[in-house]
Amino acid sequence: MTIKGLNSLIRKLDALGGNSQKALKTGIRKGTMLVQGDAKELAPVAEIDGGLLRGSIQAKVTEKNGDITGKVSTNVEYAAYVEFGTGQRGEGSPSPPKSPENLNYRQDWAGMDAQPYLYPALNQNKERVKAIVKDELKKEIRKLGGN
Repeated sequence: MTIKGLNSLIRKLDALGGNSQKALKTGIRKGTMLVQGDAKELAPVAEIDGGLLRGSIQAKVTEKNGDITGKVSTNVEYAAYVEFGTGQRGEGSPSPPKSPENLNYRQDWAGMDAQPYLYPALNQNKERVKAIVKDELKKEIRKLGGN
């Protein structure tokens, strides 16, 4: 996801002596938590012993070589099957874009429909995440007396 005008805000903040990395990290953390919350709401829960998938959805922000990345994920082994579906029904589901992992949908069984929760959570929040990051940078500029 790209944010229009982000480089200009970062330059202005750094020129004023601010901490653009801290502001970016705060904004990305807030945006990542927003997406995590929506993913948890959208994740299906089985009637019997359900909730493992929903409870496993986590948000993490990392910084490496100056790049800050927000990630919402789950480590439940069946998570991809829920997101993308399985078998004939999964392949035919009007779900999110298919996995970049090149899933093979077995054609010898009906399978289950996709029940996307991660992709929609990100997609419905793209503009809000961008606004959160911009707002954090603007707050840092205001602290320094900038406009």
